[in-house]
Amino acid sequence: MTSDDQFFFDYLASIPHDVRRYSLQVADTIDRHVDHAAGVVRDTLSHQSWLPSNIRPLPKSRPSLPDSQSLYDRVYSWAARNRAWSAAILAFVGTTGVLYFGSKKLRAKRRKARRAANGGRKEIIVIAGSPHEPMTRSIAADLDRRGYIVYITVSSAEEEHLARAENRSDIRPLWLDLTTLPSSPSEIHTSLSEIHTMITQPHSPMPGVPPHVCQLSGLILVPSPNFVAGPVATIPPSSWVDTINTRVLTPILTTQLFLPLLTTRNTNSTILLIYPSISSSLSAPFAGPEVATARALSGFATSLRRELSLLRHNNIDLVELKLGNIDLGPHYRTPNSHIAGTEVLTWSVQQRTLYGPQYLNSIEQRPVASAGPGIVRGSPARALHNAVIDALEPTSRNIFGKRAAKKPVRYAGRGAWSYDFIGQWTPPGLVGWMLGLRSGYPSSVENASGSSSATGWEKVDR
Repeated sequence: MTSDDQFFFDYLASIPHDVRRYSLQVADTIDRHVDHAAGVVRDTLSHQSWLPSNIRPLPKSRPSLPDSQSLYDRVYSWAARNRAWSAAILAFVGTTGVLYFGSKKLRAKRRKARRAANGGRKEIIVIAGSPHEPMTRSIAADLDRRGYIVYITVSSAEEEHLARAENRSDIRPLWLDLTTLPSSPSEIHTSLSEIHTMITQPHSPMPGVPPHVCQLSGLILVPSPNFVAGPVATIPPSSWVDTINTRVLTPILTTQLFLPLLTTRNTNSTILLIYPSISSSLSAPFAGPEVATARALSGFATSLRRELSLLRHNNIDLVELKLGNIDLGPHYRTPNSHIAGTEVLTWSVQQRTLYGPQYLNSIEQRPVASAGPGIVRGSPARALHNAVIDALEPTSRNIFGKRAAKKPVRYAGRGAWSYDFIGQWTPPGLVGWMLGLRSGYPSSVENASGSSSATGWEKVDR
């Protein structure tokens, strides 16, 4: 058999397979066209209303589109497909969070004074407040426990005895006479020569220990929180003079004396001004001396803070610590023989009639633990001590080496922040209602006779 014959027989053998394949293709095409025509007829008849419902074909159901996945599902699907990338991202975020918040937590917990290389105390804090005040002694004792060298300003032998009565070697009295001023405001006051020597010259805390130079880290101004209360017309001029001298002028002059000492070295220092703020925040009536003192100190602090920010090294901060109700504990609690409201007995009959009912009503509603109702309780002394340490703590520097600014105002004690917010944003009428102020009390002019009002107040005298 020749090659041509073999090719002819192979061609004849492939004809049945081609016929079968073409036949299947034609059959499939006819089936698709028939199914499409049947579908069109069925769909057309399903929308004809003249056909009875029992023989009307059902409309062809269209497949519903798949619902779009939520963001969580898409993220989960991506994480499931990319396990390695997911683990790397999770490890990076977790490590960054732990390092950031962990370091921040550690910085917040460090509430001890820094020590010198030889282990001795190096940070000095001066408390400008009377040792008679429990708050002064409480702050001094807490700072001493934290490792600071504490000086308390004194102006008499009795105050020096109270400072030494703490029986702690690092709580020392500092005689400060504001009546003798240096010839120039830039000179160091003679009373501050001891501290000036400690921060400029090395000294050894004990024999055999290498000397080190101390650092003046802060000046704490603690004016007396006790003020004369009552209508302005009943407060004698001597009380106003004493309030201005001891609670306004003394902190200002003390700050002026310490400014040359604070700027001697380029170390971080803080001036902390502590004063009560509830009455001044609410602009409460019958609290003129306290409100005037707090507003004057706040204005002085704001002005001085802006001056200090203009210094070349910008290393001195001024922080205001507004106090609420503070309970220093039974150790510093002194018995109060004065009963709030009994001062009205010293007023004249006309003053009792004009101010008496409103004043007594305001005492019952006053949100201050020292004069208000018995249900008012203060925060523990720990809140005050932590706020003082937070204000004295130097701030950290950013990546550019610039020191972050401190909060200019801090709050300590129950009601300090809330009453400050209420005084700023609440209408005066609502604040007066909170303080128990009511209008319409009869005055001496409205009474029929002055004798009747005097008789009514005689019951109080008894």
